[in-house]
Amino acid sequence: MDEHNEENIQTETNQPEKMSELTESERQIQEAKEEAQINLAGWQRAVADFENYKKREEAKQQEIMEFAKEVTVVKMLPTLDALHQGLKQAPQNIDENWLKGINGTVAKLDKVLEEMGVKRIEAIGKQFDPNFHEAIREVEGDKDGVVIEELQTGFELNGKVIRPSQVIISKK
Repeated sequence: MDEHNEENIQTETNQPEKMSELTESERQIQEAKEEAQINLAGWQRAVADFENYKKREEAKQQEIMEFAKEVTVVKMLPTLDALHQGLKQAPQNIDENWLKGINGTVAKLDKVLEEMGVKRIEAIGKQFDPNFHEAIREVEGDKDGVVIEELQTGFELNGKVIRPSQVIISKK
């Protein structure tokens, strides 16, 4: 019986050690879980920060593209104006094929501008609007502030005025 008592005593004395080992293991597990949570939260923040960065960069690239498009269109408009003016001033005895070629070129340019989101500002017969029109001169007319002549066509790009129409308005 002595042996059996000795085993019981040994087992009883080992139990606090096992309990302390168990609580030490549980503590380590809890610390590991907390560290995992901290790491997961940090990783999630990093992913969110990266997604936000990507969205900002995409928006910035889009803004740069829109600006480049606007600059390109603005630089093309004087050439288009010159072609339109040349067609208006074409002499009566000009070669018809040459005239068709120039009209075709102007039509292609107009189509390209339209595809880029450029729209002409309608002016003649409209009420003067300083957001879309630039009054160059006033002449006597039936109504006040109506556009009666357009000296230079205005244009919008994606809803933004890139060049106002230069107009003559009526004054009662």
